[in-house]
Amino acid sequence: MPHMILLPDSDSAVSSDWILGGSSAEGTVHDSLDDNNGDNSFVACDDHLETMIIGYANPSVAEGDITSIDSVRFLSSGRSTDRRNASSVIISFQTPSGFAETCSYDAHASSYEAISGIVREEKPSSGGDWIYPDIEALEMICTKFGAQNIQLSYLALRVDYTEAVTTNATFFGANF
Repeated sequence: MPHMILLPDSDSAVSSDWILGGSSAEGTVHDSLDDNNGDNSFVACDDHLETMIIGYANPSVAEGDITSIDSVRFLSSGRSTDRRNASSVIISFQTPSGFAETCSYDAHASSYEAISGIVREEKPSSGGDWIYPDIEALEMICTKFGAQNIQLSYLALRVDYTEAVTTNATFFGANF
């Protein structure tokens, strides 16, 4: 099934407790979440219930080339910096709102863990089918949960879709 990956391209309402980190920390929170490069670039938080809202780039496939949006889910990479206790983040759709999932990143001093969200075949707000304008305006909200420090290095969205059927074109006067 064809898919596209939507990367973060904006952030808003970011608590001051979500901070940039890493050896090559980038300019903004969303810049630090657009590639899975571990300790090179990440955002960190150690305070319970602190939030950040992340906006996503417009789709890379034109609306006319898509028959239907089949599903949306998040892809993430993070880690707990505690050696004994996991760190949790509640990741939810902000726009459209709904579908909260708690991600518990394993305790590990140096390794990042990939966690993918549940495949969502219906949009959260109304339960109806996803449509192209929905994926043009996606936002996620991350809420730190618990006492352990979390580091997130990646938070993207995977959009599975059905390609539009195209008819054979006339090429130099002949149909193929």
